[in-house]
Amino acid sequence: MQLVKDLNDIEIVFYWIDEVGEMISPQLYSLPVAEEWYKNYVFSLYDGEEKRRSIIDRRSNEERRTNMDRNQRFGRRNPRGRRASDKPISVSIDLTKEKLKQLYC
Repeated sequence: MQLVKDLNDIEIVFYWIDEVGEMISPQLYSLPVAEEWYKNYVFSLYDGEEKRRSIIDRRSNEERRTNMDRNQRFGRRNPRGRRASDKPISVSIDLTKEKLKQLYC
């Protein structure tokens, strides 16, 4: 999955695409909303028994994660978590630059 940042009429939108390039999410209007959609989507794909009570990883708080790492004697291998949904998201494809150039040039 890749996160796309696009310009829709006059708004910046984000949406997720699959490996083929098909849009699999609705248009989302902020990065935090895109991250929440992604976490819900990843959790919905899992068929087994879910051990977590919340989809929000306790390590998502930067200050809390830093304190956990600092207070432990040995560093952790995965300070951001083991699941794909624990890792911070980033924009993979940014279409806004080209579309803004076309509008203003």
